[in-house]
Amino acid sequence: MHQSINSSTGRAGNALPPDLLNLPSEPLTISEMLNSAPLVERQGDSFLSSPEPLRRPLLPSLEYPLDALGSLLGDAAKRIHAVVQAPAGLCGQSVLAAASLAVQAHADVSISGSIEPLSLWHVTIGASGERKSAADNWALRAHVAVEREQTEAWRHTLAAHEIDMSAHKAATRSAERKKDAAAIRNALHDLGVPPDAPLQPLLLLSEPTMEGLHKAYQHGMPSIGLFNDDAGDFLGGHAMNKDNRTKSAASFSKLWDSGRFDRVRAGDGAAKYYGRRLAMHLMVQPVVAESVLSDDVLTGQGFLARCLMAWPETTIGTREYVDVDLNDDLDLARYWRCMRDLLEAAPPLRQGTRNELEPRVLSIDPGAMAYWIDVKNAIERAMLGDYAGIHAWASKGGSQVARIAAVLTLVDNPDAGVIRREAIERAAALVMYHLDEAARIVGTSSVPTKIKHAEMLRAWCWGTGREYLFSSDALRNGPSAIRTPAALTAAAGCLEAAGWVEFIPGGAQLDGKHRAKVWRIRPKCDE
Repeated sequence: MHQSINSSTGRAGNALPPDLLNLPSEPLTISEMLNSAPLVERQGDSFLSSPEPLRRPLLPSLEYPLDALGSLLGDAAKRIHAVVQAPAGLCGQSVLAAASLAVQAHADVSISGSIEPLSLWHVTIGASGERKSAADNWALRAHVAVEREQTEAWRHTLAAHEIDMSAHKAATRSAERKKDAAAIRNALHDLGVPPDAPLQPLLLLSEPTMEGLHKAYQHGMPSIGLFNDDAGDFLGGHAMNKDNRTKSAASFSKLWDSGRFDRVRAGDGAAKYYGRRLAMHLMVQPVVAESVLSDDVLTGQGFLARCLMAWPETTIGTREYVDVDLNDDLDLARYWRCMRDLLEAAPPLRQGTRNELEPRVLSIDPGAMAYWIDVKNAIERAMLGDYAGIHAWASKGGSQVARIAAVLTLVDNPDAGVIRREAIERAAALVMYHLDEAARIVGTSSVPTKIKHAEMLRAWCWGTGREYLFSSDALRNGPSAIRTPAALTAAAGCLEAAGWVEFIPGGAQLDGKHRAKVWRIRPKCDE
């Protein structure tokens, strides 16, 4: 927008009278105002001092310890990183989350008698264009194939079940036509209960409601993965909207803790379900992460604190095309075979149930346990130092080490019964990375509203070519979030305090009118 400057004495409709502002009877032009009453010392027509950032800048991302994933998972992640060229941390997160989904039905881990499921939850932050989808597609290739094959088999089984159900209903109607109650009772007793419908083989979900997830666990497989490469849909959807967020966060947390959930409905009564497992990998864009990390419910309820967080350095702009077909890659083929074998293996079920898991329990050998205790104590001490701002995440650190170590152990040896020190060491390296990432991200990404509004206002000025900002223009044409006097004043105050705008005392003539509140805008090139 072009803003003309003239010597007109007209005032804007909502400006205060000159006598209340102590303005001269003939308002000064902007050039006169700047030369006669500068707010800060000038050098020509430039701002003298450098601006301050509106928020604490995010520290450089940490290097993801791909080697800690071991030969099988680490080599797979390295190949995805090398060819797809998504950030290494994103590739590592995708592969480890996929491995958690493959093993979580088969075992738990015992820590001093306390049983921990092997479910891992991951949150990876990455901008659009980071090839999040491509990384997840390769990491989950075997999972998708198994789910498709099992779904096709389920359709055939379901058709046979519907025939059996029709026969049972016909036999029931025939039994009910008996002449007396005793005959009906005997006939129905001989007939037996209706045949169970085959379990629906849902393995991968992207944005379920809490009720939908519960139904999937009731009528489907007991081990499910929630994987979404653009999780803004899920985090902003029905399960996580304002009305349901508290309830959903609590329900999700119970699944992570013990694999159980409650279902209480007016129509079908109340029931508790046990022996379920949920692995998770949510990929979110920075703007979504900012909102999520600012949410007191998701942090206070512990939902986010159970997540292994990463915001790896972008690779955008550095990627040279690699002409390699990963379908024929030997490292990935080995990884896919392992995932398929684990997914196709029958999980241990509680006797008398069709879909309640009763996983075997992995123990930690004495040497590994001694090392785990050292790691746990070190994390505890760091909660008074480097981890002072992420107590919720750090308090889960010991559990995360044990869970990851168990996943790494079962990937290397599906029949293993004991976790060795080497697995604990690798898991500790991964958990320390994630805790350091949480310490780096949390707080930096959680931004007060007035700072967000200040950034919107500055971007609007730059994007529309404005050299001067005045209140009536911003309230009429600016970003919708700052179109109230209070929001505009707070946003402009932040920009002024940081040196991004300079207030013009007494106002100035802009677009043919006197404007009472005017700021000169620092050019974008000074950013």
